Amino acid sequence: MEKRLFVLLMAFVLFLFSCTTGNNMMAPDTPLSDTRYLAEEVVKELNFVRTNPKRYAAEILEPRLKYFDGNMYSEPGKVRLLTQEGIAPVQECIRVLKTTVAVEPLTLEKGLCRSAQWLADDQARTGALGHTGSDGSDLVTRISRYGTWGILCGENCAYGSVTAREIVVQLLIDDGVPSRGHRINILKQEFKKVGIGFNKTGNAPYGAVTVMDFAGSYISK
Repeated sequence: MEKRLFVLLMAFVLFLFSCTTGNNMMAPDTPLSDTRYLAEEVVKELNFVRTNPKRYAAEILEPRLKYFDGNMYSEPGKVRLLTQEGIAPVQECIRVLKTTVAVEPLTLEKGLCRSAQWLADDQARTGALGHTGSDGSDLVTRISRYGTWGILCGENCAYGSVTAREIVVQLLIDDGVPSRGHRINILKQEFKKVGIGFNKTGNAPYGAVTVMDFAGSYISK
């Protein structure tokens, strides 16, 4: 099958952190059970918005609007978030979801999970951002290590968020990303398979990195 397109995109998030004591020691690896659980929860959240975008907009995104004050997002009980665009991309996302046709749910794929986890672990070691591994690998190289992909592929990276809902909401809103490419990936009808990687240890950028690797078709090795 012809491999004709892949999209490489990345989300950045700027937090206002309270001061903490620095520690240069590497944290232990994220427990495998935690990674598996989060991957399953992220896929559930992705499939919630893909299969019922109107409900997602009404139940998940609209309640967030009241917590904006200019570019500052202050939801009770959570770390304050200094956004780049303020409320506008949230309102835009709500409008988009309310006019989006539901698409098929994604299926979690072992080989794509291995690829996504490799990049998450790599960035937790190096502190790097983006889609190029410390070994020079790009998305196509990585997903080809663990299986055979077809139709198209794409990758989302999110930093800082540690719950499935916040990870998906961050990428859907796509604050500071003019193309809204992460949102497009999440809602793309052609994607059928996904792999999730997560790491919140060591030098993980902004404290946590999540990687989503998508493909139109994929056969794991």
